[in-house]
Amino acid sequence: MRQFFHSHSVATDICRGHMACMRSCPTQAIRVRRGKGRINSELCVDCGECIAVCPSGAIVFDSDLSAEVSNFSYKVVVPSPVLYSQFEPDIHPYLIHLALEQLGFDRVVDVSTSSMALGAALLRYIAAYKGRRPLISSYCPSILRLIQVKYPDLVELVVPLDVPRELTAREIRKNLPRELGIKSEDIGIMYVASCPGKIVSIKQPAEKARSWFDGVTSVKDVYPVLLPHIIAEKEKFDDSTVPDDFSFHAGWIRSGGIIQSGKAGNWLAVSGLDHVKRILDDIENSRLRNVDFVEALAHMLGCIGGPFCVENPYVARTNSIKQREKYEKKIELDLEDIYRKYDEGYYRLEKPVLPRPTTYFDTDLPTSIKRMKERERVYRGLRQIDCGCCGCPTCMTFAEDFVMGEVELTDCVFFPQVSENE
Repeated sequence: MRQFFHSHSVATDICRGHMACMRSCPTQAIRVRRGKGRINSELCVDCGECIAVCPSGAIVFDSDLSAEVSNFSYKVVVPSPVLYSQFEPDIHPYLIHLALEQLGFDRVVDVSTSSMALGAALLRYIAAYKGRRPLISSYCPSILRLIQVKYPDLVELVVPLDVPRELTAREIRKNLPRELGIKSEDIGIMYVASCPGKIVSIKQPAEKARSWFDGVTSVKDVYPVLLPHIIAEKEKFDDSTVPDDFSFHAGWIRSGGIIQSGKAGNWLAVSGLDHVKRILDDIENSRLRNVDFVEALAHMLGCIGGPFCVENPYVARTNSIKQREKYEKKIELDLEDIYRKYDEGYYRLEKPVLPRPTTYFDTDLPTSIKRMKERERVYRGLRQIDCGCCGCPTCMTFAEDFVMGEVELTDCVFFPQVSENE
């Protein structure tokens, strides 16, 4: 089986076995064994829900990833638009760029232009598409992995277009060496992410051989070192010093942002994993055939609700709206160039999104059928109340774990109802 990278793990010395993480996981990837949480690498989709709900703070992020660009002679940082929303509206986005440069980056590049270009490419794809509907956005990596793990029949509906951050890094890699007269390998590009999903999409992409980024860190790591520089610079900052070519766009960080960017017609926007799963259930059962496109984001309100953010998501949403009103400038797009690139496949994912195989079903057909029958036999003998006392999120997952030899029937507190010889 393939080894999957994850940017977070359980600190067993801190974990107290609260089970909040187990109950919140949308793919039932967490078990509590001997009083400690365990994450199933195959099932985890890096949504970060466990990080948000753990009362002990035992789900920890590997913060050493940010050191990966330190050895490059020229360093570029691409901040998620979420970073801007963590600051009050009177903080000009360009001031944040200046502060990032003071941290040691030679250049700060925004994803604004790539977001707008992809919005136009998305409209063109939807208009030409003739297959099963609705199409599903590929922007949120946690949703992409959720579909791979829990809704494999829907992978064909994922829009096969890349995301703004990757296209931005690709353009940097293409144009900057020519502009500066240096080698591409001398340029280190870092992304500032709002959630584990985006970190994993850079470290281990599901839809390409490797990311265009060299490193990635979190908003939570950047914010405390950035804030003192912003406070110091704010006192002497003059709006008139902002370059004419500076562009700011709120991007796709809020629910509905992709739709608004592309001005799509027959669409639906949904955020929050519980709500997304209900919509995916409806799609799987052919109850949304009158919708052309679904924008699905893992976190409530969108990326501003990511677990690596520091600001309350409702405050961040308000900040983002006000920043857009104050600082956003219209980006003029060369539609002919965008459509030419689209026809050449420039915006497409490098490889198709495929279902993720798991140990339970990644075997020959007779064995899989035998396992499913055994799972059903055990499940019928359980109380089916999903109490979680066994350390499994549901009775069905307990039955699956039993079939795989990971638990004993005696681990169920209602064990007498399960017959070994039923």
